[in-house]
Amino acid sequence: MRTMRTIPALAKLRAMKGLSARDLARRAGLADETVTRIENGHNAPTATTIGKLARALEMDFDELAALLTEEPDEVSA
Repeated sequence: MRTMRTIPALAKLRAMKGLSARDLARRAGLADETVTRIENGHNAPTATTIGKLARALEMDFDELAALLTEEPDEVSA
């Protein structure tokens, strides 16, 4: 069961930045597995994790949080 709509949003955002999941994890100070599990829908990111990801992606916290909770077809390139 998917916890949030993170797969299209997070994977798309990091790809747009030219980052691998490992690169994003390192920039955010997270374990590689954490990013992978979030992207695969196995874990829902906490507010702290969203903050770390937002900083690593050079995004506003609220913007990233909103994208991670949108329906997949609402996430634009």
